[in-house]
Amino acid sequence: MLRVFRHYIPHLPLILFFGDLVVLVAAFHVPWLTGTWIAEGALTPKLLLVVLLVGFVLNLGGLYDVRLAMGRRELLARLLTCQTVAGLLVAAVAFAVPSLRLGRAAFLQIGAATTLGLIAWRAAWIGPFTHRRIRIRVLVLGTGAIGKVIAGLVETGARPFSIVGFLDDNPNAPETVPEPYALLGKIQDLPALVEETRPDLIVVAQMNRRGNFPAKALIDCRMRGIQVEDWPTFYEKETGKILVTDLRPSWLIFSDGFVKTPRTEIVKRLVDVGLSLTGLMLALPLMAVVALAIKMESRGPALFRQPRLGQNGRVFILNKFRSMREDAEKDTGPVWAQQRDPRVTRVGAFLRKTRLDELPQLFNVLVGDMSFIGPRPERPEFVYELQKQIPFYMERLSVKPGITGWAQVRYRYGASVEDALEKLQYDLYYIKNLSLFLDLLILINTIQVVLFARGR
Repeated sequence: MLRVFRHYIPHLPLILFFGDLVVLVAAFHVPWLTGTWIAEGALTPKLLLVVLLVGFVLNLGGLYDVRLAMGRRELLARLLTCQTVAGLLVAAVAFAVPSLRLGRAAFLQIGAATTLGLIAWRAAWIGPFTHRRIRIRVLVLGTGAIGKVIAGLVETGARPFSIVGFLDDNPNAPETVPEPYALLGKIQDLPALVEETRPDLIVVAQMNRRGNFPAKALIDCRMRGIQVEDWPTFYEKETGKILVTDLRPSWLIFSDGFVKTPRTEIVKRLVDVGLSLTGLMLALPLMAVVALAIKMESRGPALFRQPRLGQNGRVFILNKFRSMREDAEKDTGPVWAQQRDPRVTRVGAFLRKTRLDELPQLFNVLVGDMSFIGPRPERPEFVYELQKQIPFYMERLSVKPGITGWAQVRYRYGASVEDALEKLQYDLYYIKNLSLFLDLLILINTIQVVLFARGR
């Protein structure tokens, strides 16, 4: 995996993107080869615009999701749809910014060449030969609960991999090996089994390493070019989250990441102010319509204001559009919101699905209570209860909460302690690998959530 500003990115989507980039660059040479007038002005900004918009739309269309099962017909339909949308966006931007315009004939030639090139490149990509070559072979040292977790990632992990087998010295290991995998031997058999199985990666999943940690054998493997990773790092790469159950505090202490410099915080604050001001200017007419719709459906204020815990445990008042009836907690007190919650109004259900109920939080960002990107701000009553049940839960308060975040775009709406645990694992990954690059990825994923109504 490639690591960009501490965020892990699988190689396969990058390979797909660079293949698309080659197609786009080649397509821009077609008007030059045919002698067609492209347009006045520099060509590089025009190429950059097309690359950004085509890449953005292909990502929205799921064409960089290497785990997405897709036949040739679906691939063709998605590509043609994405290319149509991208073409309209390029034309709209060029109309607004004359220096980015292309000649009509050149526009059509570039669009046709790009579409045909992308179809050919993606058709070659989904061939079985490609997928056989990109799947890495993993040998796991240790069984038990962690071994089962690793086995479960075969179908869901960020990079395709296969498990060649497990090694463990535990007498009960044959009963704890995840099905359908085999126990190949004991830890001391590692050198011989490496020769036999030839893995690309060895994952150390031993919970108790005292007295049976094969340091010399693992060093030899590293010298031969075989990757070696401990299980928390492997899990982090495959899932984009940190598994807090069974995690040793020493891993959090000694692992890289958790870097917050004054410069990063200043830049993040400037970005927050800029985005919140821009968002408020663009969204004010929409916010007025939403407020009117809320008032027309049910009595009570359009805005819902509630105490939440912010950075370092500071309490602030969160602003949201009201999505429930006014007396939702009159008889019950603070309770988890549920999917298909009967307390949610019809307008509120739409607002939650499209995340429009979050728009008033732009005011919280502007005054500094929140950031645009960060963990979800929770109610004090829930936080005080969850910290008793979930390890490392209070660590999520080390950064400002956000309107959107890594957990919000990667996991469904939380309505239980189990969901809170799952979202914490994403939040810790975000805090550990905090960067403006990761914030940008979250913004792109948030646009997908809003456009395709993948909200709560």
